[in-house]
Amino acid sequence: MKKYSQGSFIAMLTGILVFVMGCLILLYFAGNKLATTINTDTEHVIKHLDAAVLETNQILAPLNKLNFTRCDDLNLIEMRRALFDAKYVIDIGFFENDKLVCTTGVGLLKNPIADKEPDFIRSGSNTKVRFDPKLPLLLFNDREMQVVIVRQNNYNLIMLTAVFDDGIVTAPYWQVIHKAGNKLNHLVGTDGLYEEITNRHYLPFETRLECSDASTGYCVAVHIPWSQFFADNQLLLIISLILNCLAGISSALVVDFQISARRSTRVRVRKGLKKGSFYWTYQPIICLQTGKAIGCEVLARFKDKYGALLPDQFIALIRKNHLTWSFTEVMISKVVEELTKLEVLPEGFKVSLNIFPCDVEKGNVSLLAQMPALINSRFTICLEITEDEYLDTEIAHTHFRTLVKSGFNLSLDDFGTGYSNLKNLQNLSFHQLKIDRAFVQDIATEGLKASMIPNIMELVHKFNYTCVAEGIETIEQEAILKMAGAHYGQGWRYGRPMTVDNFKEYLTTQTL
Repeated sequence: MKKYSQGSFIAMLTGILVFVMGCLILLYFAGNKLATTINTDTEHVIKHLDAAVLETNQILAPLNKLNFTRCDDLNLIEMRRALFDAKYVIDIGFFENDKLVCTTGVGLLKNPIADKEPDFIRSGSNTKVRFDPKLPLLLFNDREMQVVIVRQNNYNLIMLTAVFDDGIVTAPYWQVIHKAGNKLNHLVGTDGLYEEITNRHYLPFETRLECSDASTGYCVAVHIPWSQFFADNQLLLIISLILNCLAGISSALVVDFQISARRSTRVRVRKGLKKGSFYWTYQPIICLQTGKAIGCEVLARFKDKYGALLPDQFIALIRKNHLTWSFTEVMISKVVEELTKLEVLPEGFKVSLNIFPCDVEKGNVSLLAQMPALINSRFTICLEITEDEYLDTEIAHTHFRTLVKSGFNLSLDDFGTGYSNLKNLQNLSFHQLKIDRAFVQDIATEGLKASMIPNIMELVHKFNYTCVAEGIETIEQEAILKMAGAHYGQGWRYGRPMTVDNFKEYLTTQTL
């Protein structure tokens, strides 16, 4: 924290968080892809397994029904006919007195071969199964094959285990076993894998154990290590990590920029009060009966060497940083200085100044009565205050009465849009009520707010207020408000907020 500012630390933390989230998302999709690969391999092996078991049944059961008792030419023909369309079986043998006497590949054997004990006997049948990792070939000397031997009554058949691994299975480790009670009998693949997966903890997504629904007792184990998966997808992994890094860096830069912008705006506003970055514009207030300017509202603007700030930007910061009264003092000092120089302004010209409600609660507004520039001004100073909870206190009422006694006019600004209390209209020492622009703009559409204008005017007449309608832009709006009884109007129809020089020209033109 000493090395980096708080904003930089937050930006860096954001970048790291985005990178970590990106990596987690990458792992999630990688895990799904790995799981999909393992599931595909598992289903493929089970498909081969079920087909192999089905093929053994389709070969052995019909042969045994022929009831051959010796290996003659007719028997060999039937055996070779059964082998012709086989996919997994590579040889078929015939037994007499528990000895292998002939095969489809060799024919009659000179020396019969005694059968070995099976690894297991399939439940529900007399089918004996044995895995032989090094079965000697009868036709070739010194050559061996890894096979599964299945025997049923007088016939057996040999299946080559390599048929299961047809190049489609991508997993480096897989196994087919037969479960007979608690005993696991290896048939094909990596010996011991099923038991190892059962007894050892592996990382998520990299293993699967599945048993066949069609071939009872037969199960498959598949294992693809994460290291193998990443090695196979190395390029994709590198690209994804680079994109994650770029996303993290970009996020950090964006957050740092936003934090810096917000911070610099706050600094600009604070410094602007001291260095004169704020300037003031004046929007005329017109008498709706005569069409003449009887006053103006003072509106703040900001511009420094970095550019302009909108009121919505700096007003919120002024409130948040407790600069409201400093801002008001700067405004009053500059506005009185500028307007006093305008000889075109008549005695009693109404100048409306916006006051923050919090300064009412704090009692700062009482200091206005002690400012000679305001008390001795030839203008009528109207203080516009937006109604909110700060005004609904006895302290606020006391300050208002003091201001009225000192010669200030009070105007209730933006009436009807926020904190509204009819009791305040009666208790507060206000002279004027301003109809918010939202009600005026609603006139064209004859909306709900526009329908409330007559009710507002009833209150105005009831409490003997004057009324200013804000946001008038069209002749139609002016006519309706004039008919409703509004005294004054303000808006682009009469003039936009303008600098003091432009305001002077505007007033000069009106007097001609």
